Amino acid sequence: MGRKIIMIKRCVSIALFIYIAFLAEFVLFNTFGSWGKPELMLLVIVFCGLYWGVRGSFWVAFVAGVIKDSFGIEPFGTYLLIFIVSAFLTTFIRQNLYQPGSRFSRAVVAFFVLACFFIMETLLHMRLFDVRIAEAISFIFLPQVLSTMIVVTFLFHRLRNVAVRFKI
Repeated sequence: MGRKIIMIKRCVSIALFIYIAFLAEFVLFNTFGSWGKPELMLLVIVFCGLYWGVRGSFWVAFVAGVIKDSFGIEPFGTYLLIFIVSAFLTTFIRQNLYQPGSRFSRAVVAFFVLACFFIMETLLHMRLFDVRIAEAISFIFLPQVLSTMIVVTFLFHRLRNVAVRFKI
């Protein structure tokens, strides 16, 4: 019985974490533009990959992909694919590069996943539109990296506190 309660708590918390991250991204983008919008949904996926493992990050990526695809302009399934690949990439980096307890290591994992996220997003966007790589790097990737790296340690610490407090 206790295991089912933990799974229900985890499912509800996954949906809540992703929904709050989606709303925060929306508000930050509309307030500050692309320079002030960190990839919070991606950071939640990375956190869950580091904290719960591949199964947790897979479900978080699935929920995040469905939510972002529901409100995005890309064909449905684009962000679902990108987020699921990011979840598996987080697991791969966790097994080979991650040092538990190190803030710097968490930031490095987030950076590599963010870089791969940008590459996948750009490649999938190139299917439909003309993309200038130099402009994409300077006007999309650099603001994403800057704002996301500022937020990564704070967000991971807060999510960990919530997970410990509610025993999820």
